[in-house]
Amino acid sequence: MKRTVFYILAFTLCSCAVQRATTSEEFVRDVQKDLPFKVSGLKAVSGHDNTYSFRSDGYIGLLPDYEVDSEGASMIYQTTFAPTHNTQPSNVIWRNIVINKRDKRVLCIDRLTQNGRTFGYVYVLQSETARYSDSGTFHWDVSNPKLLLNVGDAIEGMSKFSVVTLNTLTK
Repeated sequence: MKRTVFYILAFTLCSCAVQRATTSEEFVRDVQKDLPFKVSGLKAVSGHDNTYSFRSDGYIGLLPDYEVDSEGASMIYQTTFAPTHNTQPSNVIWRNIVINKRDKRVLCIDRLTQNGRTFGYVYVLQSETARYSDSGTFHWDVSNPKLLLNVGDAIEGMSKFSVVTLNTLTK
């Protein structure tokens, strides 16, 4: 009996000592898992909702879905013709789009290069789900293909920050 009480007491104390991650920390960790490359961490960009910055120690060679120029115009990168270059020039943004249907999340990943290193921003469109419920999130299913125009408009509005950063670097 004493042994059982001891185990219950020890379990209770141990479980109280372990801090559970907050929902926002879990959210950032899950977004990081959705990235098609490894980064050491994501940091929230102040003043820009659902925007996270990242840096890598080296060059990330993942080919983009789109290329964005300093005017903000995006061009499809992977077409029927071979791309003109396989390494990212420093005067363009390489953009990848990741859709996570299970968690109803769309990521727009904008990558820039400087001095042989890759850094950039992740713009997150997240439908409200039971797991991540936040009053600041969108209340429509961003992973629904029928809402593609809405997703595109939202991404275009969010990702203007990347173009401003690119123009700052190229001046």
